[in-house]
Amino acid sequence: MPKFYFQLLDRDGVGATETGYEFASIEAAKAEARRVLAEMAAEGLPAEPLNMLSVELFDESRRPLAEIRLILEEIPK
Repeated sequence: MPKFYFQLLDRDGVGATETGYEFASIEAAKAEARRVLAEMAAEGLPAEPLNMLSVELFDESRRPLAEIRLILEEIPK
């Protein structure tokens, strides 16, 4: 099975994982990235100045494949 790596961006900054995780497909790895992002949001919503949480997905060669983001946006009315 292919190995994937995650890089997290949360309220504390960027954290790359050195541990590779095996998934059957890129779609399965993306689903896990979404689950991780939901857990991050449950621990605390993003704060200024970025107002964003993200999980970036890399392949075995550490090439970026996708980034899943949660953006908190305030729209004045």
